[in-house]
Amino acid sequence: PAWTIVLAVFGVLWLLLPRGFPQRWLGLILLLPMLIVHPQRPAIGEMKVAVLDVGQGLAVVIQTANHTLLYDAGPSYSSQSDAGSKIIVPFLRGEGVTKLDGFVISHNDSDHSGGAASVLAQVPVAWLASSFDMPETIQPMPKSLQCFAGQKWTWDSVSFEVLYPSLESYANLDLSDNNRGCVIKITSQFGSILLSADIEKEAEVALLQANIHALPSDILIAPHHGSMTSSTPEFVQAVGAKDTIFTVGYLNRFKHPKPAILQRYKASGAHLYRSDYQGEMEIIFAKDAPIEIKAWRALKPKYWQDKY
Repeated sequence: PAWTIVLAVFGVLWLLLPRGFPQRWLGLILLLPMLIVHPQRPAIGEMKVAVLDVGQGLAVVIQTANHTLLYDAGPSYSSQSDAGSKIIVPFLRGEGVTKLDGFVISHNDSDHSGGAASVLAQVPVAWLASSFDMPETIQPMPKSLQCFAGQKWTWDSVSFEVLYPSLESYANLDLSDNNRGCVIKITSQFGSILLSADIEKEAEVALLQANIHALPSDILIAPHHGSMTSSTPEFVQAVGAKDTIFTVGYLNRFKHPKPAILQRYKASGAHLYRSDYQGEMEIIFAKDAPIEIKAWRALKPKYWQDKY
């Protein structure tokens, strides 16, 4: 908070007073609020969701009153740089998050799992769930799980449910990584969000057949970044999201999101958000207020950025 920084500045100035000035040590007290005050957590039944701007990839941080879940870890940028160390871990530290109560890596594509090793190396994690065997670059976890439909848990009156893939699908070796991605619906007392990884038409059809009743959500993270392989009309209609977020890199080589997919969501009545234009999105599900989406570049615009 800004007031803690103001106090800290006065504290530093007090400490820099000439030697012999009485009680200079009192300046240290003015530094304390900056070190001990943490960002406010949601109340019981509420949640805060941060869709991080990791470029072409996905990383979502979900916070309830006392728990934090990380869904996907963004891409690897090079052999020495990834979204985990450059974006996710600094974000968690800025939010005062010292541990993850859960970590889900939806599937094995590098734009979703590329930062996982860095996160696991720097942040304690209670359990890790995924749809693939962990590579050697990711350190072993004491509690590693396979994600499959039917898994449910509740944190602080916020419910989490894995809708896909089915447990039986792991026996199908022909199923692509995209179509075995972990799809999770998170429902607070004040709204819901659907995290759909990179699922494609085959997985969407399976979801419509097995879990159509669970699909309706207020917010949707668009599957596969708005690719033509996903977001079938039936799936878009079944979810019925009021707001849809596309997590894409600026001028990405895949040209995501595709214009036809954008138009499909527009026709459904959804408001559209894009991380390449608007940066990180913070979604607040709180009591006595409509669902609020705060786009970072609208809140903190740089002078060279257009306002969208």
